[in-house]
Amino acid sequence: MLLVGEGSSRTKKNINAFLSIEDRDVQAIASYPLIKSISSICHGKGFPKAGDVDTLLKLPSLQKDGQLDRQLLSSIASMMSSRGFPKAGDVDTLLKLPSLQKDGQLDRQLLSSISSICHGKGFPKAGDVDTLLKLPSLQKDGQLDRQLLSSISSMMSRRGFPKAGDVDTLLKLPSLQKDGQLDRQLLSSISSICHGKGFPKAGDVDTLLKLPSLQKDGQLDRQLLSSISSMMSSRGFPKAGDVDTLLKLPSLQKDGQLDRQLLSSISSMMSSRGFPKAGDVDTLLKLPSLQKDGQLDRQLLSSISSICNGKGFPKAGDVDTLLKLPSLQKDGQLDRQLLSSISSICNGKGFPKAGDVDTLLKLPSLQKDGQLDRQLLSSISSICHGKGFPKAGDVDTLLKLPSLQKDGQLDRQLLSSISSMMSSRGFPKAGDVDTLLKLPSLQKDGQLDRQLLSSISSICHGKGFPNETLVSLIVESIGLNNLELPEYIHELLSSETFDFDENFWDSLSIDERL
Repeated sequence: MLLVGEGSSRTKKNINAFLSIEDRDVQAIASYPLIKSISSICHGKGFPKAGDVDTLLKLPSLQKDGQLDRQLLSSIASMMSSRGFPKAGDVDTLLKLPSLQKDGQLDRQLLSSISSICHGKGFPKAGDVDTLLKLPSLQKDGQLDRQLLSSISSMMSRRGFPKAGDVDTLLKLPSLQKDGQLDRQLLSSISSICHGKGFPKAGDVDTLLKLPSLQKDGQLDRQLLSSISSMMSSRGFPKAGDVDTLLKLPSLQKDGQLDRQLLSSISSMMSSRGFPKAGDVDTLLKLPSLQKDGQLDRQLLSSISSICNGKGFPKAGDVDTLLKLPSLQKDGQLDRQLLSSISSICNGKGFPKAGDVDTLLKLPSLQKDGQLDRQLLSSISSICHGKGFPKAGDVDTLLKLPSLQKDGQLDRQLLSSISSMMSSRGFPKAGDVDTLLKLPSLQKDGQLDRQLLSSISSICHGKGFPNETLVSLIVESIGLNNLELPEYIHELLSSETFDFDENFWDSLSIDERL
């Protein structure tokens, strides 16, 4: 990206100069993910000067706890994509906009939405930000409705701020209403299809939602719409004929009806890639390595579709190579439990190298009595879901944390709770684990209440660690409602308000990376 438009006669000199910079902060840009942010800013601009990189990465407003705040840098890089380095004053002005503050601090969730809208557009004007965030149609119970803003920012990604009238028109479309209110689930599917495409036309929305092939028992089949919107994410509305052709493919039928499980696997692999060709679907589903007892092995297909999420259909050779790896065999057959852990870690990352699989499965810290400890691997795969294979040092550090030990051994119950909360988020910091396990509300008779922690981890699955305020509220609510813990958890998890109110969650969670 950096080299677009750069004269070839200077390339080698610039590369050498760029990579030989001694400053530690600047050297760090040669490693992921900083290089992505710098390359985005300098796309088409050639290699940056050392001083410009140094100045940006050391801006006081981009620091957090004495280190570069990569989340902020990512938002800045998005807005400044292809525009070159911003001025320090402009960065400060943006991050101090009153409308982007919450409880005296920068509201990172809002900044993320704004940076999506302004991708490649430069920093927004204060007035434009204020106008958008104060639109009456984006308010709920007197506060900004962040779920709506997320859908709006998705559709307007890279397109700049929408007009107030256009927002109102979209949110009042008759086809997006249910029981007299905006149907947020439908809006989410539409915003996925229209990601970066701007607001859709009313006619296009109506046509899609009324397609006969997307109806079931006289109503819109939301499961089908979800699969369609996944494949068509960022691609705009599909043609009616293309939808019909896909849903009527003979290879996707079972007992005379559409096989939804198969469609889900197909839509995962084809996420944001459009509809697949009929021949490609047939070829995939007939791969010899995916057959069992003369029929398609759906469990294997599910693992493969996870690995290939958004990557398109895999090559037959790649599937064969993975499924025949010696390290994934047990008693002469494919070890499906191991494959499931590997596919989780490699979700959306493509097929792993044989050597990387072997290295992971032979990590000393994952062994027990001379064999792979599958329970530990399962916990690690949850934490690393979609993150790729972990470093040996990260695994060792987590499993040897003093706060996770009991009677000189790893406390697997605690690890299970930690891995649930950190699912798909990567390894937690040791200090954060200690802080969590010492929260006053999690203590009982001077010791950690493991049952309560297990329940809290269920509520916070994939959300990161909660803080004392959230735990206290949950415990208090249990008492006020006179409910047993399992029933309360069910009630809370099924509550649309709790599940989607990110503003509420952010105000209670110590982890800002929601």
